[in-house]
Amino acid sequence: MCAGWAVTSPVGSAPDDDYHLSSIWCGGGIQSGVCELDPAYPDTRKVPRNVVDASDCYRFLPGQTARCQWASREDTTMVWTERVNDIQGLYPSGFYKVMSVFVGPNVERSVVAMRLFNSLLAALLMAAIMRLTPKGIASAAMIAIPVSFIPLGIFVTVSTNPSAWTIIGLAGFWAFALSWLHRGDPVGPDGDAPEDPQKFDRRSLLLGCGTFICAFLAMSSRVDSNVYVVLATLVVLTMHGWRKARRQPVRLASLGLLCLVAVILYFTVSSAALLGTGGGGAANEDAGVGLLLTNITQLPQLFQGIVGGSLGWFDTNMPAIVTFIGVMVVGALLYRGLAQASTRQMIAMGIAGSALILVPLAYLQSQNLNVGELVQPRYILPLLTVLIATAALSSNPMRRLALPRAPAYAIGLLLSLSACVAYWVNIQRYIAGQFHPLIEGTLPIKWNPLLHAPLVPVSIVTALATIAWVLGIFLWARTSNDRVPSSH
Repeated sequence: MCAGWAVTSPVGSAPDDDYHLSSIWCGGGIQSGVCELDPAYPDTRKVPRNVVDASDCYRFLPGQTARCQWASREDTTMVWTERVNDIQGLYPSGFYKVMSVFVGPNVERSVVAMRLFNSLLAALLMAAIMRLTPKGIASAAMIAIPVSFIPLGIFVTVSTNPSAWTIIGLAGFWAFALSWLHRGDPVGPDGDAPEDPQKFDRRSLLLGCGTFICAFLAMSSRVDSNVYVVLATLVVLTMHGWRKARRQPVRLASLGLLCLVAVILYFTVSSAALLGTGGGGAANEDAGVGLLLTNITQLPQLFQGIVGGSLGWFDTNMPAIVTFIGVMVVGALLYRGLAQASTRQMIAMGIAGSALILVPLAYLQSQNLNVGELVQPRYILPLLTVLIATAALSSNPMRRLALPRAPAYAIGLLLSLSACVAYWVNIQRYIAGQFHPLIEGTLPIKWNPLLHAPLVPVSIVTALATIAWVLGIFLWARTSNDRVPSSH
């Protein structure tokens, strides 16, 4: 499913890809024909033209197809650019260094290889969550992923944008960290014996490794993800119980060490990220209470952008049905979570929900910006995943939170529809332009992302895989063989 998304967008289609692709090409250091440096101009780098200018001919032009790239696809000219992380230092270098392994002489093939790698990474993390974590935690995480990832999260996850690692990393960190703590409990959540009394068995080791790997993915991709790791840790510890966590000093100390590293990285990796990078609108005359109240009333724009906003460079607009389904499903699952939440769970949800609101508000206020300026929906998407996952937990992590059959089918079908529509709209924008009807028998295909491969079969396979993935998750989440019997 992710692979289908990965191969049907042109080079440079992810937001700020001119910066990120240049940073990837320079992620492996100075190399002839890849990333060159002239000592006379230390604040610039030379990279292949298609790396910098790939999206120039179609970005912000929703009616323009990706065919315009063909004129320069064979151009190997090296051009100067200042938009490189080696120079500006706006992001940690981990994501760029790993992606630079896939850099080759052909820009298109290199970018597809990077996207497929991120697709595989996301698939492996989801498989590990389902295999290693307790049923309740696995169910909650797997419900939260499609609900918060469709459509923006899928698009970004299979892109060359570092937010991909933040999105999948924080979701995995929440699941693995909570499972790791639960695994070490001397007593189960309801006073029963835990699944395995061994504190350092193989599964505990794998859960610990998963926790640290996911934290590394997040912290090595974006500066703000360090804050998210700390917030997710607070949510996990609150949900698990601080008193129980204190009985596991090794695990608690390990999570505390991760938080300390995250704080240090936040204040040292990028001063530009703290001071603001510009790029927003003009300064507001009222930077006080007036701006704060205005931003509070407009903040839902960011939340709506996660589940139904625009893709690409904000130039691929989603139909209203995608937004409607996304908002409705998020609301339904949050209501479901609140209706059965324990006091501890409500506090954990409060922390996650407050972070989702206060993090963007604090940054906008500090930079004197309005909603819609600089802060983008993908920045806070990981926090929404944590909130929904926390809401989808049952009181016993070993058991899934009961989801009745009708809502399970309804949510699964609605999200499948939303994902398929978003996928087709994203394809149509690049192959024919976005000013055509959504379904058109004579759609003029001007650009084929698969070159000589047939586009329609690949699209159908991706749509079917999407439906199977989403429906499978929600039907699995309502499996009855591990529910707590209801009392009458």
